[in-house]
Amino acid sequence: MPASRAYRSLRFVSEQLLIMHTTRVTGNVVFVLLITSLVEAYNILVLTPITSPSHTAVFKSLVTELVERGHFVTYWNGLQSDKLSTTDVNSTMNNPRLRLLTSPRLAQINSQHEIGYNDRDSPFRLLFRIPGTVSKYCKIVYEDPVFHQLMNSEEHYDLIIVDGFANDCTLYLAEVLDVPFIYLNCFPPSPWILYAIGSPLATEQFPNPSGIRDRMNFWQRAFNTVTSVFAVYFHRRVVLPLIEDVAIKTLGINNLTSIAEIENRYLSLLLINTHFSINYQLPTSPAVIEVGGMHLNRRHQRLSEDLLSFLDDSGDAGFIVVSFGSMLRGDDVPDHFCQIFLSTFARLSQRVIWKWEDKRKLEHQQQPIPSNVKTMPWLPQQELLAVYHSVPAIFLPISSDQPINAQKAEDDGYAIRINWDDLTEEDLYNAIQRILNISRYKEKVKEMSALMRDQVVNPMDQAIYWIEYVVRHQGAPHLRGASRDLLLPQRALVDVFLFLLVISLFMAYVTFRVCHFCIRTLFRKRVVTDVRKKVN
Repeated sequence: MPASRAYRSLRFVSEQLLIMHTTRVTGNVVFVLLITSLVEAYNILVLTPITSPSHTAVFKSLVTELVERGHFVTYWNGLQSDKLSTTDVNSTMNNPRLRLLTSPRLAQINSQHEIGYNDRDSPFRLLFRIPGTVSKYCKIVYEDPVFHQLMNSEEHYDLIIVDGFANDCTLYLAEVLDVPFIYLNCFPPSPWILYAIGSPLATEQFPNPSGIRDRMNFWQRAFNTVTSVFAVYFHRRVVLPLIEDVAIKTLGINNLTSIAEIENRYLSLLLINTHFSINYQLPTSPAVIEVGGMHLNRRHQRLSEDLLSFLDDSGDAGFIVVSFGSMLRGDDVPDHFCQIFLSTFARLSQRVIWKWEDKRKLEHQQQPIPSNVKTMPWLPQQELLAVYHSVPAIFLPISSDQPINAQKAEDDGYAIRINWDDLTEEDLYNAIQRILNISRYKEKVKEMSALMRDQVVNPMDQAIYWIEYVVRHQGAPHLRGASRDLLLPQRALVDVFLFLLVISLFMAYVTFRVCHFCIRTLFRKRVVTDVRKKVN
C-alpha cells in the first residue's frame, strides 16, 4: 500500500479507535475494525473544474456521502467556496477526510457559461460553439495551479470521478495518476459519451438533444440517427483534437496520448442522474448505471427567514417558483419577455419566487415589479419543487436536454410546454391556471413521483456501491463491452449489412445471368428446332 494511502487509512483508524475506547469494546473488535478500515477507506479524486450550481448540487451530495462513509475525497470544484457551504454539508466541508480545492478564475467563468435565450433558435448552435468554448475552458484549466498541483502529486488515488460536461481536458490526470475514472453525468448522456463507454446509441428510440421524443416516424428516426452519428464524429474529430492542441501549447508537452485513447483505457463506468420513470428509456451496457434523484433525499437546506416569511404570507393560494436553470441568467431575458412575465404575475393571487440575478433590469421595465414577486439570485429548488416532491410544471425550454425533458414531461401529463416564440401573456396565464386548477396534472405528477421513489435500491446507495465496486475490482475491466474496440459503423452492423447487401446483389446478379443464359439457350434450341422443321 502506498504511504499516502496508508497514512490516510491509519488516520481514519485512529479516529475509529478513539470511539472504540470510549465505548469500552474489546481489543479483538478494535483489531477487526482496523483491518476493515484499511480495506474499505478509499482515496477518491473528484473533478468538476467546469461546472454549474445545479451540477454541484449533485456532486456535493455524492462527496458528502463518500466522506460520511469513511472515504477520503479530494474535491476540485470550479465554484466559489461559499457556494459549497450549505446547511446539510457544513460539517462535511470541515471534515479532515475532505480536501476541497477551488480556483477563483474558474469560479468566474463558471458563473457565466454564455448560454443565452437566442440559443433556442437552433439545436446545433451550441454544438458548433463547443470547440471554441472547450478550448477556452481547457486553457484556463491547464493554467490553473490546482491542475499542476494534481499533475505533480505523488499521492495515490484509487479512483477519479469526473463531471461528464465539458471536463474532457482533465482526463490527462487519469493517465498521469494511472487510475481508472468514472463519468457522472447530471443529465441524459450525450451520444459521444455513450460511444466512449461502448453503450448503444439506440437512435431508434432514444432522442439526442436535437430530437423530439421516443416514438418517431421514419424521417424523425433518420434525423435522430444522422445527428447522433454526426455529434459523435464531431466530438471525436474536432473537439478532442482541439483539446490536445491546447494541452500541447499550454503545458508544453509533446507526444501526448490522445484523450480518446485515455477514455478507452481508463474509463470504467458511467453514472447518469436519470431514471426511466421520467426520462426516455435507454438500453445500455452494464457499465451504465442510472442513479437519478440520488441528491434529492439528503438533509435539506434550511430556508432563510426572509424567504420563509414571504412563503408563509402566501396563505392558501400557495406560491409559484420561476427558474430557467443555473446556466441561464434570468436577466438575459429579452425585454418583451420580461414584460410578459411581469404582467402575468401581477394577475396572480399566488406569491412568485423568481430566480433573477440583476434586479435593476426589472426595475427599468414599464411594468413595475408586482408586490407578490420576490426575486433571488439562486433558488434552493429541491426545497421548493421537483417531480420527486410531486410538483407539476410549465416548461419554456432553451437548449441542451431541456427540450426533450420538457417534451417527455408534457407527454407524461404532468407539465405544459410552451415555446418561447409562441409566448404571450394570455398563453402563460392560461397555462398557469390549467396547472393550478385541473386536477389531472397534480394526480399525474404524484404517479410519476411514486414511480421515481419506487426503487429496489436507494439511488445514492446505488451510486456508492458502484463507485466502491470499480475500486474493489481494479477498474472493473470485466464491465468493458467488446463493442468499445469497434468503430461506430461496426457497432451499428453497417459493415455486416453492406456485406449482406453486396452478397444479395451478387446472388441476384448471378441468378439473373443464369436465368438469362437458360432463357437464351432455350430460345436458341427452339429456333433451331423450328428451322429444322421448316427444312424438313
